[in-house]
Amino acid sequence: MAGFDLEQLKAFVAVADAGSISAGAARVFRSQSAVSEQLQKLERAAGAALLLRSRHGVAPTAAGQRLLGHARQLLALGELALHDVRRELRRTELRLGISDYYRPDDIAGLLRHLTRHCPQLRLQVALGTSAAIARGHAEGAYDAALVMQVDTAGTARASDGALPLRREPLAWVAAAGLDLRGEDQLPLVLLPPECALHRLAMERLRKHRSACRLAHQASGVAGLQAALRAGLGLGCLNASAIGDGLAVAHSPRLPALPDCSFRLILPSSGANAAVREAGAALHAYFA
Repeated sequence: MAGFDLEQLKAFVAVADAGSISAGAARVFRSQSAVSEQLQKLERAAGAALLLRSRHGVAPTAAGQRLLGHARQLLALGELALHDVRRELRRTELRLGISDYYRPDDIAGLLRHLTRHCPQLRLQVALGTSAAIARGHAEGAYDAALVMQVDTAGTARASDGALPLRREPLAWVAAAGLDLRGEDQLPLVLLPPECALHRLAMERLRKHRSACRLAHQASGVAGLQAALRAGLGLGCLNASAIGDGLAVAHSPRLPALPDCSFRLILPSSGANAAVREAGAALHAYFA
């Protein structure tokens, strides 16, 4: 009796977890048509329908639910066997660049997820401005990157194949209770000028004709948050970076701000198997 094909099982699990064939295909780096063909072959091998298809996506049938548990175990065993035989994978490094506007607690969860699902990897993680991270990825310094982009009318559509993760509003932020009514020039706490939020804050205030001055320039978001909590001035942050002791500031002197988007740039198709596997694990974490 023939057994199940692991590649077909991998496609099935990816589609079931993603909720659609197109999203599942992206997880296994295959075309939608190729994954559809794999699923048809798997259903023929199982002798039963495994997925219910609708315009809203797909969901496992009763038979599909039973197979899903077995499939996960078989894939995990296959992974362990592969890692044991191909010991060179254990020496593979994943260079991951992350915008430091992304929440530290979420980063910790992401790294735990990668360590659990890809134990063969040695992680090299760098935090920095999105501009520096995106530039480093383009120059080959990072295998994968998590970056932030300000959503404005003039923002160019991403051409790097990045996957959109989520959108967040941007806001003017200061220490809770900070009174700026006596300030002729709004004191700003910002990252260096290469930071997109630095440029955005300066540009919006200038167009709004609100006088301002740079009161403190921080080297990273953690330092920026500390300076804001200390009452050194006013900053611009995404919603998830507004932590304890900080509050959204409201004033006629403050212009409206757009949203921002976080995007995941996955490893290229030419990367080695272990790095591509880590890319799939990254995608799965955010799905």
